Amino acid sequence: MFKLVCGAGNEDAESVKRLVFVYAKAGCKFFDISARKEILNAAKEGAKNAGAANVRYCVSVGIKGDPHISKAFINEEKCTKCGKCVDICPNDAVKTPPFVYQEKCIGCSKCEKVCPENAVKMRDKDVDISQILPEMIKDGVSVIELHIMGHDAADLEKKWKIINDCNPKYASICIDRENFGNKECLDRIRKMISVRDPFTTIVQADGIPMSGGDDSFKTTLQAVAMAEIIQNANLPVLIMISGGTNSKTAALAKQCGINYWGIAIGSWARKIVKEYVNSDDFWTNTEKQDRAVEIAKKLITTSV
Repeated sequence: MFKLVCGAGNEDAESVKRLVFVYAKAGCKFFDISARKEILNAAKEGAKNAGAANVRYCVSVGIKGDPHISKAFINEEKCTKCGKCVDICPNDAVKTPPFVYQEKCIGCSKCEKVCPENAVKMRDKDVDISQILPEMIKDGVSVIELHIMGHDAADLEKKWKIINDCNPKYASICIDRENFGNKECLDRIRKMISVRDPFTTIVQADGIPMSGGDDSFKTTLQAVAMAEIIQNANLPVLIMISGGTNSKTAALAKQCGINYWGIAIGSWARKIVKEYVNSDDFWTNTEKQDRAVEIAKKLITTSV
C-alpha cells in the first residue's frame, strides 16, 4: 500500500489537486490530505481528472504542540530579508520575507531553524474538529489520522474521542520518538487502541517527520527503526512507515523483516515532481504531466 502525503498542513487546493492528479494517474489509490472540505474536493477533482476509481482519502489533524498543525510567522522587525527561509522552504510557502503563504506552510519548521535572527516562530493552527470530521466521513473519507507529537494529554484524549465517535473505517495514529522514549510511545498507542477493534487502527510510525529530503538509506533509517519498535510490541494494529520515507524504504524494511501494511511518502514524493507540478502550464502541457506521472510510477513501484 502506497500513500501519498500531500501534507496535513498543506491547504493549497490547487497544489493538492495537481499532486493527486499525478499520483492517481501513476496508480496511487490512497491520499493523505488536510481536513478541510475544499482540500478534499480538490483531491477528488484531481483523481477524477486522472480517471482514477476506488480512491481512498485520509484526513489528518493534530493535537496542540504537534508540528503538523503549526504555521510559520515572521517577525518583521527582526527580519533582515537574508532569504535563507525562502531558499530552504520545501513547499514555497515563503516568497519575499517577511511574508509567509499560510495555506502553503506545512509546519516543517526548517525556516525557523535556519533563521540567523531568530525572526521565525511556529504557532499552532488549531481547529474545531468536532465540526469538521463528521462532514468528512459523510463525504467519503475512510481514514482519520491524529498526529500526537505533543504533550497536551487532555487535547489528545478529547480529539481521539471525537475521531472514534465519527466511526471511521480506520483510525490512524501518527507518532515519532523525538519528544518521547520508546516506552511512552507504546504506552500511548496501547491506551488509544484499547477502545478500538483489533486491526482497525493504523499506526503511522514516523521516523523523523517531514525529513524525506533525499533518497538515501540513511534518510529512511529512522522510519524503519520506528516501524520495528511497533512491530516488536505485537500490537493489533496495521503499520504504516513514514517520516523520512523514500524509494529506499521498502528495500530496507524488507531486509529488516518489517511486516508493514503500507508506506506513506510525503516530502520526497512531492519533491521529485515539484518541477512539473508547479509549472504555470501544467494543465495544458501533457508532456510535463506525462513526465511527472512517469517519475511517480517509479516511486510507487519501489514502495510496494
